[in-house]
Amino acid sequence: MLGFSELQRDAITEVLNIAIGRAAAALNQMVDDEEVRLSVPCLDFISRSEAARRLHAETGGAPTVAVKQCFAGPVAGDILLIFPESRSLELVRLMLRNTAPLEAMTELEREALVEVGNVLLNACLGSIANLFRRPIDSSLPVYLEAGGDAILNLDGEADKEGRSLDTVMFVHVEFALAQRDVRGYLACVMDIASAQAFGQHVEDYVLQAIGG
Repeated sequence: MLGFSELQRDAITEVLNIAIGRAAAALNQMVDDEEVRLSVPCLDFISRSEAARRLHAETGGAPTVAVKQCFAGPVAGDILLIFPESRSLELVRLMLRNTAPLEAMTELEREALVEVGNVLLNACLGSIANLFRRPIDSSLPVYLEAGGDAILNLDGEADKEGRSLDTVMFVHVEFALAQRDVRGYLACVMDIASAQAFGQHVEDYVLQAIGG
């Protein structure tokens, strides 16, 4: 696992917990202070296609929407806010205070979901940048709509059988609104070089924290 010790993996998980907690606090403010519950971040080093299969299983193969941002700086990769389509509509309706029946995603609803993604993903990246004391640049958020497996399989190199060749650090967090049937996922995908750099920055952060 890239030579990461158990201590390093625990430190990475703690850094991610801080970043994702900030994103959850931002979501909490957007939905009238409803409690946002988070799972423990799941950290694995797997192929992009395996990450895609896991997401496909999580969403039950249902139509899936996502807001994606690319980021670069001390580390680089993709960060995504992902929902089964029906759950994204429920979240948007909650934000827009819309009690109309759930229907296909309208342009206004897409824009609202992109704004949710922009706030949450930037909160997460901003927290990591603050911890590392290094700027992280991010692209404009992009709206995606596809099956759960295709959302994470975009841009991956593939062999003749269509399997992704690149190994990535895949971070997966499930979140839910405690009083609503709204459930989604935050996923962060980095290639091996960025994963190694991420581990080094986390180690530097831990050493600085210990040193006071």
